[in-house]
Amino acid sequence: MTMRLRNRLFHFLNKKRRRSLAACILLLAAGFISASFGLIRLFDALSYGFLRSSGNVEALSITFADLIVSILITLPSLVFFVGAYLMLNSHSLGWKLSCVMTVGAISLFFSHSVNSELLLVMGVLSAAASVIEISGLKSLDMNDSPVTTEKLGRFVLALSGLICVGVLVGMLVYIGVRGEKYLSMGFVTGSWSWRHAEDVLSNVIPGSIGGIKDYIIGSFLLVTVCEAVAIPLGLGAAIYLAEYSSDNIVTDIVRFFIETLAGVPSIVIGLVGMSLFLWQLHWGTSLLGGGISLAFMILPWNIRIAEEAMRAVPESYREASVALGATEWQTVRKVVLFASSPGILTGILLGLGSALGETVVVMLTAGMSATTVQPSLLHAAVPSLPVWIYSAQFSLLGGGGEGRIAQIYNVMLTGSFVLVVIFLAICGVTLILRNYLTKKITGK
Repeated sequence: MTMRLRNRLFHFLNKKRRRSLAACILLLAAGFISASFGLIRLFDALSYGFLRSSGNVEALSITFADLIVSILITLPSLVFFVGAYLMLNSHSLGWKLSCVMTVGAISLFFSHSVNSELLLVMGVLSAAASVIEISGLKSLDMNDSPVTTEKLGRFVLALSGLICVGVLVGMLVYIGVRGEKYLSMGFVTGSWSWRHAEDVLSNVIPGSIGGIKDYIIGSFLLVTVCEAVAIPLGLGAAIYLAEYSSDNIVTDIVRFFIETLAGVPSIVIGLVGMSLFLWQLHWGTSLLGGGISLAFMILPWNIRIAEEAMRAVPESYREASVALGATEWQTVRKVVLFASSPGILTGILLGLGSALGETVVVMLTAGMSATTVQPSLLHAAVPSLPVWIYSAQFSLLGGGGEGRIAQIYNVMLTGSFVLVVIFLAICGVTLILRNYLTKKITGK
């Protein structure tokens, strides 16, 4: 192993790659300096959280937030390390990354957003590495190695996935730690009173702050009405666009407006829904008005994803069905829809998540003052969990300064944790169903 390393080093130096080696060392030095910012913050967070907190939830939440920040601060050092690896392998992306990090470090230094002379040192080191590498481009015969590019691509993709998973896990842990004091089975199954919760938070009376059962039920009712409207409409439009319409300017215009609807801000949909259902139809704040407004908000997700899923079904499926004597509608209903059902479920799930967490549309069309569910589709406000989370900052304000604000924040995070867990449970059930359908379709 040692002999192989020596041979590789000798071979590297014999090829006149000394410039790349020097540039690599400079970038490594800049990377270690960059990593020091996050490592110092990390050690401080651990010291505060595990040596001084003694199990205090507030201190633990601050510690966790500092851990996340320290990791984010450390991430830029990976760019320096990747650049050093690329320069060592004479990859053209190495000096390009070095130039980018030079501009970034020097810009941060002169913008005074981060007060540290180490930023200037990092900029000078990466600039020197860039100059060394660029000055030797002609003699290096820099041909990007496919192996190096492949390794870089795998690393970046793996890091992207890790960051996405880390964001979700970190968010769950953070809101779970902050809301641990109020989280219990009674919080999920009990009834809610703003006056009672305010008295408990003010230490006027002992006990739990109450439960959000009615708000959870109200959210489920709104989502049920929403999907009852959105799924038939979205699926019908998707079937027409994918199976019956021809590719012409009319269908292109229809797709354009569907995609435009997906980008309309929720406040606009809420205002239009309020004008239509509350003022024109005189429904008042209601379950039906809120559900239909949410349906039109998520309709583009259902249409576009279902259409793409149906277009992905092989044409041979349709030909085999027609050859057996099935009509076009029978082919669509029994073959195409079944084969594309995993993709359709994905679109429904994305729309459901958007509807379940929507706040503005629900406040404007379904109301925000209700505390119990009324058995009525019209003329009765509907409580919902996102609106409860938003309303807590106003309804529980009271007095008490920063201590009360921290309490309210933790109560809001407790409700947020319940909302996220509900959505994750729905995702889990949908994933199991999707995998079952995929296995049944493919036989694997």
